Amino acid sequence: MRAMTVVVGVGVVVLLGAVVAFGLAGGAASSTELGATWTSDTGRQVSANHHAVAVADGSVYAPISDDRDGSCALVSATAADGETRWRYEIPPENCTIHAVADPTVTDVDGDGRTEVLAATTEKEVAIFDAASGGVESRLGLSDYGYTQPIVANLTPAAGREIIAVDVTGTVFVFDPEGAVLWSATLDEYVWAQPTVDDFDGDGSPELVVGGREGDAVLFGPNGAVEWNTTVSKNGSISWGTHGQADGDPALEGVFATVGGDVVMVDGRSGAVEWRRNVGEFAAVHAFGDGDGDDVPEVYATGQDGRIHALDAGTGEIEWTTEIVVDRVQMMPPPNLGDLDGDGSSELLAAGNDGSVTVLDPATGDVLSSYARDVPIYTHATLADSDGDGASEAYVTYADGRVVRLDYERTE
Repeated sequence: MRAMTVVVGVGVVVLLGAVVAFGLAGGAASSTELGATWTSDTGRQVSANHHAVAVADGSVYAPISDDRDGSCALVSATAADGETRWRYEIPPENCTIHAVADPTVTDVDGDGRTEVLAATTEKEVAIFDAASGGVESRLGLSDYGYTQPIVANLTPAAGREIIAVDVTGTVFVFDPEGAVLWSATLDEYVWAQPTVDDFDGDGSPELVVGGREGDAVLFGPNGAVEWNTTVSKNGSISWGTHGQADGDPALEGVFATVGGDVVMVDGRSGAVEWRRNVGEFAAVHAFGDGDGDDVPEVYATGQDGRIHALDAGTGEIEWTTEIVVDRVQMMPPPNLGDLDGDGSSELLAAGNDGSVTVLDPATGDVLSSYARDVPIYTHATLADSDGDGASEAYVTYADGRVVRLDYERTE
């Protein structure tokens, strides 16, 4: 086990709208700072927005909700300046804080035009023309969708399908024309993002879904259940990620529960490989070799404001850093990406206290920080939208505003 380092009490001062970071990396001034490029005009009266944006082709697609005044919409804005391009309004009778889930941007039908897909409380996956916002088609669900639709070639048929899992755990696999190829029911709520990949290493993709009762299910291309594992009896599965942890052909799935368990599962058999408790309301998203030692890490958060780097092969804690010292409701999971364009990754962690922190993924050292006095409930979206080789961070705050953050050198 590596030595565990703890960084406590990172300070952030907000002064006349500017953010000044101090006490970072042992008091040494950083030549690279995290700062806001723009803040969207999509503010709402509620403080509960919790779905991440999608970014593609120079545009941002933001699910924004306010169930108090019936103002719920999918909003498209330009990535360069945050100016609104178009918006799709959810009918007031369907407007809840879950009105629009995380969107997906891709060319669904192969016609050379990009579409945006989002599950909504209209009990459907709506497919929009990305340029105009016009609705191209609607795919019916049995309930509202909480998670992001998936576009992938899951079935043996040629081409890609649209996969959606609604909040009550019903799986729908649609062909590009909207016909249901197969469906299945988990009989439990689903809040964690489902994933399609070749989990068992057999050359064909599968779909993994984790549910509220702590169960994870792997569905084969035609809907057959290949394994069903009780991941944890310590609370609902609320977050998930996956990757290659041990070098065998199978991938591994990683699940985090509200009880604090982070659990790695073998993609071939569904067997639990390791389990680590990081505190209540555990969350995972980033999975990768952040320290360059050819061994990947899983980066997990807990309600106590700490980030843990876990060895993906063993679950052993490599380092722990505290980035939020005040008690918060939960902590979103961090992202891993190249924020400064130097060819190596940084760790970007959104805090429920409104802070966004850049850390060295190898050591956990804090490099820079930004804050608004508004909670954050979901991970950032990283994308190099301006083509400069560095990813920007797009953060959805609970008040419905989206902030673009750039990590830029000041020297």
